[in-house]
Amino acid sequence: MLSKQISKLQKQIEQVKFWVKGFKEVRLFILEEVLQEMEMVTNASLEEIRLVGWQVHYEVERETKSGTTNRGLHVWVQSPANKEAVRWECWSGGESQRLKIVSAAALNDVLLTHVGASCNVEIWDESGSFLSDNGVEDFIEFLANRAEDQQKVIFMVDHLARQSARFASTITVTKKDGVSLIS
Repeated sequence: MLSKQISKLQKQIEQVKFWVKGFKEVRLFILEEVLQEMEMVTNASLEEIRLVGWQVHYEVERETKSGTTNRGLHVWVQSPANKEAVRWECWSGGESQRLKIVSAAALNDVLLTHVGASCNVEIWDESGSFLSDNGVEDFIEFLANRAEDQQKVIFMVDHLARQSARFASTITVTKKDGVSLIS
């Protein structure tokens, strides 16, 4: 009697393992589909932020040198200066910030599309950090084109006073004696 119960439980455990593995594979498949779309959107926008000739590649699985499979989000970037793509983490400073900006915009667009939603407002907080003056100009141009193309109102928050003819308006908030003043 006990051996029959053990055998039955073992079969149930195997069934649960089968379904758990199946659901994980389905989730990975969906994630791969979304990442492929995000990759296309990201790469289509790189030139807009002056990363001409660059390519970004997103993966959820990567084969290691030892031949095993490493699961997780892997992001590889290829620039015109490199023959092979390098890991996202290798980029620093302004190039990295430009990659982050374009990837964030692509992620926003893809996720909104997948849930069937739209939003006509975006807020970019301190995204001009680590960018040179030319990089900030490119970023502002990117946002202005994005606002126009997608018919959005975009707010750019920054601790530095940025000037651009592309801004519809500018609000300056200063703090004096613990009181915030808007001008």
